[in-house]
Amino acid sequence: MKVVQVHLGLLPIPPNGWGAIEKIIWDYYNKLNEKGLECEIKYLNDIKYNDNTIVHVHVANLANECHSRGIPYIFTLHDHHAFLYGKDSPVFKENLQAIENSIISTCPAKYLVDYFGSKKLRYFSHAVNTDVFTFKNDSNKDRSKLLCVANNGYANNQSQDRKGFKFAIEAAKQLNLPITIAGPSNNKKFFDTLDTSLNNYEKLTKIFDLDENGLIELYNSHGIFIHASELEAGHPNLTLLEAMSCGLPVIGTFEESKYNGMIVVNRNTNNIKDAIIKLNSNYQFYQNEALNAAKNNSYNKRVDQLISLYEEYVDKLFASKFINAYNSLDKNYNQPVVTTTINYSFNDNAFVEIKDCINKDESFDVTFKNNITNEVLYNTTLKNNWWGRCDFTYYIPYNLKVKSNLTGKVILDYDLDLRDRNVLIQFDTPALGDQLAWMPVAEQFRRKHNCNLYVKLHHKALFEGSYDKIRFLNIDDNSIDMFATYKPGWYVSESEVNNQRCKNDIRKQPLQKVAADYLGVPYILERPKLSFNITENPFKKPTVVIATQSTSQAKYWNRKDGWESVITYLKSKGFDVACIDKNHTWGNGDNMNTIPSNAINLTGDLSLNDRMNQIYHSAFFIGLPSGLSWLSWALGKPTIMISGFSYDYTEFETPYRVQNKDVCIGCWNDNYFDRSNWMWCPKPDKKEIFECTKSITPQMVIDTINRLIKDENLQ
Repeated sequence: MKVVQVHLGLLPIPPNGWGAIEKIIWDYYNKLNEKGLECEIKYLNDIKYNDNTIVHVHVANLANECHSRGIPYIFTLHDHHAFLYGKDSPVFKENLQAIENSIISTCPAKYLVDYFGSKKLRYFSHAVNTDVFTFKNDSNKDRSKLLCVANNGYANNQSQDRKGFKFAIEAAKQLNLPITIAGPSNNKKFFDTLDTSLNNYEKLTKIFDLDENGLIELYNSHGIFIHASELEAGHPNLTLLEAMSCGLPVIGTFEESKYNGMIVVNRNTNNIKDAIIKLNSNYQFYQNEALNAAKNNSYNKRVDQLISLYEEYVDKLFASKFINAYNSLDKNYNQPVVTTTINYSFNDNAFVEIKDCINKDESFDVTFKNNITNEVLYNTTLKNNWWGRCDFTYYIPYNLKVKSNLTGKVILDYDLDLRDRNVLIQFDTPALGDQLAWMPVAEQFRRKHNCNLYVKLHHKALFEGSYDKIRFLNIDDNSIDMFATYKPGWYVSESEVNNQRCKNDIRKQPLQKVAADYLGVPYILERPKLSFNITENPFKKPTVVIATQSTSQAKYWNRKDGWESVITYLKSKGFDVACIDKNHTWGNGDNMNTIPSNAINLTGDLSLNDRMNQIYHSAFFIGLPSGLSWLSWALGKPTIMISGFSYDYTEFETPYRVQNKDVCIGCWNDNYFDRSNWMWCPKPDKKEIFECTKSITPQMVIDTINRLIKDENLQ
């Protein structure tokens, strides 16, 4: 596979100053070559096209010129002016033409994907070079220093405040905080029109035309990045990701209501000011979130996805040429019509059925193969009214081929395409943590395939108001015909992993990756978007909420008096401590567990909205590897997890995991779980039952609490 990134012809690549698209092309070029692909940057006139070349174009006029020269291409839309000037404008029409003439088109902003409405256009996020934009952990850095980095204005009005500098400066001035505005010399046109009282603010610093090294130093010398833009062609945009990669939490506008590492605000001074105060009260949390978001959007990960996109491009290009060749043939319409019907669907596995054969003795060779690896997964011979089914249930990019053994002709050659099809994802688990972990993966699947996605899960009320392009169904609602159904679940028995339902050994990977593997999308740790009503604060003073109950004794903190000691310490620090478990007492037979006696008892069968409100208004959360810990993480609340039965990669990432790695741990990952045995503790090399958590001392938890209190500035 050879890739050519088409040079824009305006600025040098790599850019020696400001040049967002040029920077993207340069990073793609470097990372693709690092991955072993042959990648070049060429001017359009220098491209010698052949069928082994993938041409990637980043501006519409060059894409349309490729089409006029007969060069197939993949197009990435970067032009916000298509939205600014409207659908009747030449710039919109030029970009739409580039999209429709492409094999595949991508765009780093979801609103633009919806705005253009083309089936060829899909979302593909920007990335950041985390090897270059690195975080220098300087404890002496002034976290209150604000920073904006942007090229302000529009092509038709370069003094207009597209990036929201004015709102950031106003917020800084009202809070008496230092602020730096950096960007190209073009920004001087904005400052020429800025109100004098803001332009002359004594704590405002203006910097122009920094090189990349200077920009990295600037990011690392500031505490908060502000990006109050009114229009972007990338969500997130490049500078936002660069800032996060250098450890800066972000305050700004965004096309969605939530983004990890960022407080999303409306474009006004008061919102920004309130967000600065909020962020500084919980700085370490947002900084960790920002660094994780940058990690998840690194070029190392994004280019793997780009290579998959190029592989899809090759498949689609071949299919397009095949169809064009067929359409150019002279057809003999006097041939008899073949009436054999082939029914196929992908509901929980791949299904094919032969019907209506004229020759009832005719047989057909049927093959399902993986379209990427070319591995044959199922092959059989069928006759009239016979059917076949492939055993694998997770997403596979199938090719289905049906050939008549009578004539030797292929009568169906179909590549699985879910675009505009009714697709059901049904979570085959009632567990709260599983559903919180897997919901973002379902949305990622919908965006990848542009399908009509329906979701069945037990806690649908948590998500219904937040995923407006997904239709949530009751578990027993079977009223809609589905073309494909996928049922991610925990398919491990007491003795084996079900390899027909599990792409990989699900015990050996993060919980969210289980669904990502099942649905065939890249694993990117992402919080779900939750729907809940924030109500009155139920606590009279700063309160830590805890959850001490779980579904197996192996998950408990089995240290005698552990919880009580920690609660006593928290009270000495001025916190109330409330237990929000559903059950006051829980267990099996003679092995019952009661909540700590010195905690406020808020147990009971409350709604999840009530539990979310309690967590939302708490100072932080302490729990086990269980559903309420996942709920706390999903809400963005600092979460301490006490665990020994699982390795630290299993659940969500938290800097506040308490685990003793000097004893026997990780039985959940290394053994087959016996759900029927409440006292399950399987490892033979343990010194005593449940030593993984019995060995976690109250002081270990207290040390973690102290670190969290310092990080979150909760003293």
